[in-house]
Amino acid sequence: MLSGATLRHTARGSLHWRASQRYLCHAASAGPLTGKHYDVIMAGGGIMGSSSAYFLAKKLDPSRICVIERDPTYKHASTPLSVGGVRHQFSCPENVQMSMFFMEFLKTMGKELAVPGQDPPDVQFVEGGYLFLASAAGADILRQNYAVQTECNAHVALLSKSELHSKFPWINVDEVELGCLGVRNEGWVDPWSLLRAFRAKAISMGVQYVAGDVTQVQCTDRSVSGVTIAHQNSDDVSTVTCDHLVNSAGPYAADIARMAGIGAAGSDEPVMSVELPVRPRRRFVFAFEQRDGPVTDCPLLVDMSGAYVRREGTSGLFLCGMCPPAEEDIDNAELTVDYEYFDRIWSLLAHRIPVFEGLKMQSAWAGYYDYNTFDQNGIIGRHPVLSNFLFANGFSGHGLQQGAAVGRAICELVCDGQSHSIDLGRLGFERIVNNEPYRERNVV
Repeated sequence: MLSGATLRHTARGSLHWRASQRYLCHAASAGPLTGKHYDVIMAGGGIMGSSSAYFLAKKLDPSRICVIERDPTYKHASTPLSVGGVRHQFSCPENVQMSMFFMEFLKTMGKELAVPGQDPPDVQFVEGGYLFLASAAGADILRQNYAVQTECNAHVALLSKSELHSKFPWINVDEVELGCLGVRNEGWVDPWSLLRAFRAKAISMGVQYVAGDVTQVQCTDRSVSGVTIAHQNSDDVSTVTCDHLVNSAGPYAADIARMAGIGAAGSDEPVMSVELPVRPRRRFVFAFEQRDGPVTDCPLLVDMSGAYVRREGTSGLFLCGMCPPAEEDIDNAELTVDYEYFDRIWSLLAHRIPVFEGLKMQSAWAGYYDYNTFDQNGIIGRHPVLSNFLFANGFSGHGLQQGAAVGRAICELVCDGQSHSIDLGRLGFERIVNNEPYRERNVV
């Protein structure tokens, strides 16, 4: 699998990455577009924007769909810098259902996203499962989450301390009261391959990708009328009009919202003064080697401490990380790696998995979560005032696995007026306006 680690730190990954950069740069238009009108514009071409473009292109004229991406190489994009996790273990049923749809989509993706003249897309899904551990203090919450997941028909199992020790003898079960294991349809994919598949298919259908920055959003009569684009690698500036604008800008979603007047202090419309609470929050991923570790049966294990680890292949390579404490989790931190942070994770993992005491760190990278500071949950749907401004933001680290469902939902909102395949009403912006958090407790 070409995860973020192997993309950036092996010869095979470097070649793959450079080849993909050439393809994507070639595919993105850079010329002036002033005067053009689109049915839908996506501000951001990551997994949310590209999935939305694909589903919309199945229903609308693809030539009237535009995706604007500031970095068509995706060098710093959130999607390819993730560890590619796919899980059903959430506390909110909508999140369970969206991830379950992704697994359904995955079964036919090779056909659905096939591009003539190219090999069928393969996201290299590894059905390794997730394993969440809980202490006595957290066991009731784990049970509550399990009840939500099984109500949604997810294939998960609760494991007692003795069952954990029997199934995973390499885990130190001290302080562990309970575990929850995904026994089917959980694991990880190659995130870069997934993003590239959606994007390549959308382009092959006729969707226009533009390399540039959205610098202004024009609004008239309580709706978005168009955007201004500063084209990449040129002095060209274009102003185009649209019927719908989808905010799919990932960590930078709040910037797009502000351009539309969302979060503007002193607005005549009180709702317009409510900002989009999405910020770029840095996360580290560390790759390490331990050939004596659980190289064949290690799920993506999430410890009670918040540290996580999963295997990468079966040769002794592992990926790990951990969200920082709130006081250290600042907005828009520079994307450089703090290698001292690894020592914190190492001590926690070595306690839980003693064989990791002798690990050797190999490499590391940093990427951004599009972190929803309000309740760590996705924001999906129309703005209450600007009804043709649509949100697909704030997924706080679980957007990769929900991108397909969100893209389908955006298509349904544009074409049918509501998202009906999955009821996502509780994930709308209205909860921000009403100060009613809908918290996702299982944020990794």
